Amino acid sequence: MTHRNNVCPPEPLSKDKFKRLLSIAWGRVGPSMGLATMAGKMDLSDPKTISRAIATDNLPEAHTVLNSLCADETALREVLAYYGFEICRSHPDAANDLMTLSGLCDVAAELSEALKDGKRIHSETLRVADKLRPHMPSLVAFLKEADELRGAA
Repeated sequence: MTHRNNVCPPEPLSKDKFKRLLSIAWGRVGPSMGLATMAGKMDLSDPKTISRAIATDNLPEAHTVLNSLCADETALREVLAYYGFEICRSHPDAANDLMTLSGLCDVAAELSEALKDGKRIHSETLRVADKLRPHMPSLVAFLKEADELRGAA
């Protein structure tokens, strides 16, 4: 039996650290889609809550934090990564498959570039892994779906 370490951090996330991680996450997502658009997708009347969270002036209520997933599926990536988690849809759909395919093409291009000289060094490994890591939950969901289909066949 393989021994596995607990992926959770050794201590709970402090409120201040949570605010900083949320600020990083929403600061990545909000400006790229527009704070007003993000607010609308989160069912907020205006983007002030998002702006305050990005500035670490305010910590939104739990339902507001989770509703940011309605705006962008990666809106909590930095927060969840602290705990050792990544999330993906439990039911893959065609749009998700296309995003995964696009991401895998980026991974293949990065790996191809790394192997151009016939060897892959540690910095290239890290770059390829950084490109691949966000797509792992979708790949796992894809494989789970295939396994379920095999079981039903």
